[in-house]
Amino acid sequence: MKYKCLISNVLCFSFFVVGLLSCGKLNDKVAPVASKDAFHLTDTLTRVYENPKITEFKLFIAQLDSSSAVSVTKAAEKYKQIFTGQSTLLCDSGFVLFQVLYDSLELNLSNVHQNDTVNYEPLLLKNEAAIPQKLKDYRNNLRLNGFKISSSDGVTYVEQDRNFIARNFYSFVTSVMKEYLTELQKENKEGFANETSITISPKQLVDRNVWYEKFVYENPAFVFAKNCKDYQKAYLSYLLSGYQNTRIYVNEDTKELSSYYVNAYNYLLSKYTDSQTAQLVSPYYEALKQKQTATAQSILKNYHIKGLIYGAKH
Repeated sequence: MKYKCLISNVLCFSFFVVGLLSCGKLNDKVAPVASKDAFHLTDTLTRVYENPKITEFKLFIAQLDSSSAVSVTKAAEKYKQIFTGQSTLLCDSGFVLFQVLYDSLELNLSNVHQNDTVNYEPLLLKNEAAIPQKLKDYRNNLRLNGFKISSSDGVTYVEQDRNFIARNFYSFVTSVMKEYLTELQKENKEGFANETSITISPKQLVDRNVWYEKFVYENPAFVFAKNCKDYQKAYLSYLLSGYQNTRIYVNEDTKELSSYYVNAYNYLLSKYTDSQTAQLVSPYYEALKQKQTATAQSILKNYHIKGLIYGAKH
C-alpha cells in the first residue's frame, strides 16, 4: 500500500474511521484567502464575480475526457497558456482546479486498471526485454501524462507522478504552494507502508508529523489547509496508535514497547521538544513506559474527542 494508501487511508483505514486523497504521495507568504472564495474577487460594488482566467480554465477542463490520461497534459498546457504572467495567488487558484481533475483521473484510471483482465505483472519485471510492447506503450503513455505504475505485494496500480507537478507548476505557484507540493512529492517518493507495515523509518514518521504541524500553524489560510490538517491527523494517529503489523507493543501480554515507537518517541522528544506533537506524545509515552494501559487509553480517547486523532483501536 505505499504513499497512495496513506492518502486513501485519511479517508478510511483499519484503525481509523473516515478521514485524504491526494496523493496526494503537499508560496510568498500567502495572503489570507479564507475570507473570500479562492476563485472569486470582490469589486467596488461588493458584487462577487469569477476571475475570467479561472472561468476560462474551468470551461476547458469541463470538456476534457475524464477517462484519458492525455487530459492531464492538455490541462497542464492550457494552464501555462492562461496563467503565464498572472499573479501567483491566481495561479494557485488555477492549480486547485487542475488538482481536482488530476485526482479524478487517477481514480478513473485506477478503476479501469484494476478491473482490466490484462495481466500487468510483467511490468514488475526488471528485464525490459521480457515486457510485451503493448504493456510498455501503456506504461509510457501514463508516464508522459503524469502517472506511473506502482505495486504493492505484487499487485500493480496507477498513481500520480508528483514529478509531473514539479516540472509543470512549480514556477507558477506561490512559495507556500510550492513548499506544500514539494513535501507531497517527497512523501510520494518515500512511500509510507505496504499492506501490513509502515515502511518509512521512525524518524521519517516523526518528521512528517512535525512538518504538517508547523505548516498548518504558519499557513492557516492556505487553500489546501484542510488537506494538510487531514494529513496531520492521520500521521499523528499512526504515531500514537500504530499500524497493523507496526504495532505499539511487540508483546501485548507483557506490554513491551516496539523498538519502532521507542525510537520514534525518543527522537521526537529530543529533537522537537517544544512542538505540539511532542507535548501530545510525552504523557502518552510515559504511561506506556510505566505500563499504565488504562491511562494510555484514556489519553487516546481524550485526543480523539478533541478531534486530534482518528478513533483508535488499541
